[in-house]
Amino acid sequence: MDAFVEITRPDGSSERFPIEGTQATLGRSGTAGISLPAEPQLELEHILLAPRGKEGCWISASQGAMTPVLVKGKPFQSGILKWGSTLSIGSLKLTVTNKRAATKGSTSSTSPALVLVLVAALAVMAYMFLSEDSATMPSAEGMDPPPLFSEAAEPCPTGQSGTQLEQAADSRGDRYSYDPRDGVASVKLYRQAAACFGASGAEHTADSQRATRESEQMKATVDADYAARRLRLSRSLATEDWPAVETQSAALLSMTRHLEGNDWRAWLDQVHRIAMARASQAPEEQQQ
Repeated sequence: MDAFVEITRPDGSSERFPIEGTQATLGRSGTAGISLPAEPQLELEHILLAPRGKEGCWISASQGAMTPVLVKGKPFQSGILKWGSTLSIGSLKLTVTNKRAATKGSTSSTSPALVLVLVAALAVMAYMFLSEDSATMPSAEGMDPPPLFSEAAEPCPTGQSGTQLEQAADSRGDRYSYDPRDGVASVKLYRQAAACFGASGAEHTADSQRATRESEQMKATVDADYAARRLRLSRSLATEDWPAVETQSAALLSMTRHLEGNDWRAWLDQVHRIAMARASQAPEEQQQ
């Protein structure tokens, strides 16, 4: 089927890219299906697009992206958008469409039979993709969730002051409810602030102690949320509540982003991808 992304920039210029195959990624990476290396506001692979016939296009945003994906001004994580819908990433406007650009004097000579063959082939490919992602849920047996924080003391970064770091930690802590990874970053910044205050002399002892208390309080909050989200994930997996699994696994992936290479996190990433596929299939199955 025809599926395209039309990208409009702030200066009014636009570009149209085909969504080839059953899915494509869009981002700065040279390996992305739709590569935009000159757009610094994009992640390497910012969104995944998967056309879904007449229903629209299923879109999933990268977890932890610095520039959020917005639809009608509200944050968007994943779901099916109708053809013609527009989403924004920073100053870029992206419109998903299944209509070809009008060309003067153009005529279509595609055989209806060929169209049916192509649609059937794409349907088979989509089914194979979803079946792969919807395979048996992997087991986490023998894998323990990694601790979010190291017991090792944080050093004072060169060229940073305790006051600057403490202010940055406060800011990250304020954003924690919107992005789980900000809580983890806040703890690290408070610890670094305490180290910088401590290295500044006895007159900053009280400041160092304050930053240490703040780090401990934030750590307790984040650790409690980490445990609660793991429990909710376990319950959601047991009841096969795929939207809830998708939500909790996304938050946990964000919280553990600094722990790349961990086996439990690799398992979590696989669970998240399978949950996204199953959650997107659920509405279709209910309509049948």
